[in-house]
Amino acid sequence: MKYYLPYIPIVGMILYLIVFSIAATDYPGGSVNHSMADGYSFFHNFLCDVMNPVTQGGKENSARGLAIISHLILSVTMISFFYILPNIFSFQNKNTRMVRSFGVLTMVVFAFMFTKYHDLIVTVTAILGTVALVPFFLELRKYPNKGLKQLAYLCYLLSVIVFFIFVTKIGFYYLPFLQKITFAVDAWWVIWVSLIIIKKNQSVNPLFH
Repeated sequence: MKYYLPYIPIVGMILYLIVFSIAATDYPGGSVNHSMADGYSFFHNFLCDVMNPVTQGGKENSARGLAIISHLILSVTMISFFYILPNIFSFQNKNTRMVRSFGVLTMVVFAFMFTKYHDLIVTVTAILGTVALVPFFLELRKYPNKGLKQLAYLCYLLSVIVFFIFVTKIGFYYLPFLQKITFAVDAWWVIWVSLIIIKKNQSVNPLFH
């Protein structure tokens, strides 16, 4: 079973993008920047906008149901990602166990982002995610793949910037677009890590393909 786990984040990420894109096409329109706009805007709508019961323009959101399904797919994707993430290391210790435990917990909480407690969930996931990534970065210092290390640092830096803007509202107009950039970089990290673990598993068991 462990040999198949690294495929879940890859398949899940692709499935999320497909389902979310379908949901977004049904979004009536309206964003924090342009409340009366029609349709979903890549530059002005947040990913979570599609899960709101009512749009910023006051319209009933018919895309909500499918959008929530896509979000739950993403949640399962990220739960599986944090479960396998420590496997990029050749050892397991207290730090890697913390990465797995707090990473999975972070994404379980993240799954409830579609509820009315959205803003609280954002803060809680930011805190739990940091707790998960601090021990990860401690172990990452000894990791030989410099490219993956730099990408992981970039992911966290972008997440900090997004959270800072979300809390302070400084540059908030540009946050929906920055959120998409951050998601794209995160998706790159998720897929790269999964491919590394798949290759590692195949080297241990050459019969597995």
